[in-house]
Amino acid sequence: MKLAFIGLGNMGLPMASNLLKAGYEVYGINRSKGREELFAQVGGKVGLTVRELVGQVDVIMTCLPMPADVEKVYLGPDGIVNSGRKGLTLIDFSTVSSELSVKMASAAEQAGMNFLDAPVSGGTTGAEQATLSIMVGGSKQIFDRMLPVLEKLGKNLYHVGDIGSGTVVKLLNQLMVGIHTQAASEAMILADKMNLPKHTLHRILSESFAQSRIYDRHYTHFVQKDQFQPGFALSLLHKDMALVKKMADESGAVLPIGAQVERLLGAAKVEGFGDKDMSGMYAYLKENGRRFQERKYFAVFLPMKDAEKSQIFLPQHLAYLEEQRNMGRLFANGRFGDEWGGLVVYIACNEEEVRGWVSQDPYFIEGARDFEIHEWDLVKGHVY
Repeated sequence: MKLAFIGLGNMGLPMASNLLKAGYEVYGINRSKGREELFAQVGGKVGLTVRELVGQVDVIMTCLPMPADVEKVYLGPDGIVNSGRKGLTLIDFSTVSSELSVKMASAAEQAGMNFLDAPVSGGTTGAEQATLSIMVGGSKQIFDRMLPVLEKLGKNLYHVGDIGSGTVVKLLNQLMVGIHTQAASEAMILADKMNLPKHTLHRILSESFAQSRIYDRHYTHFVQKDQFQPGFALSLLHKDMALVKKMADESGAVLPIGAQVERLLGAAKVEGFGDKDMSGMYAYLKENGRRFQERKYFAVFLPMKDAEKSQIFLPQHLAYLEEQRNMGRLFANGRFGDEWGGLVVYIACNEEEVRGWVSQDPYFIEGARDFEIHEWDLVKGHVY
């Protein structure tokens, strides 16, 4: 059986290398050719395009950082589905949405290919030691057929159900990872303020109900060493939490803490912490605690100026607001039922920041709306 692995990053390279160690012939593709060179040094075959690759192998696996990258690799004009042949088995280890997994599986099925969504958990250590947890959605028959391959990558293998179900479990995992990351970071920050040595805190909490693998990972491998070179980047955790929020919104679930953590991660990313390890949330809070305390809510009214332009540029306006939300700036948005205008609530330190953001909104640039900014004294949980 010949294998291919697309995406030789922090997770993909050790996973593909473990397949080589198990005796498989493995072809590798990566956007950064330096990673391909590393793979070649351990015996991997490189130098092929996706179009060339699909004719050489029986199984193609992917492990890519962003949903857009995954969709392009599978469904793009030169992607796997359009270039491949009947009988190929495709396994995606990336963390995307269940909708995208279903979309890719449907396209693969129509092309006569098999598809499994198989997101992983366990970090770079699990990838290196082949101890990953792998959550698989798709045909049980294909899962059973691929078990010999999957067993070379992980120790905890689960067939969850239909296509997309593996992704749902992974996103629930990421929800808890995000919340645990924030909880551990805040506990360590408060320990600093109370002059309690963090190593003492870690020793005690590791034997208490507050113990968690995330806390142990963050403190032992990153905070204790005061280095945050990413094993799993904060920006990727934010991406995953945004996917969690979207899944919750579409299903009608309410995630009060999860939604707040997603905004905090977005704010940390905006402040330059996105390329640090996710444990860097501790460093973000330490460096920006006072600034974070100073953040306020600002209500931006968007009164109608040109109804026709408002309709034309609505998609661009909503896309811009989504960008702001992903960066942790947007608290809420909506529009009045009488079509008079809209309301956007930003979180910022001052009005100048908000004015700068609003001035980039397509509604304002194209003359569809005017705007007014008011500091909003938002008090949660009180009724006036």
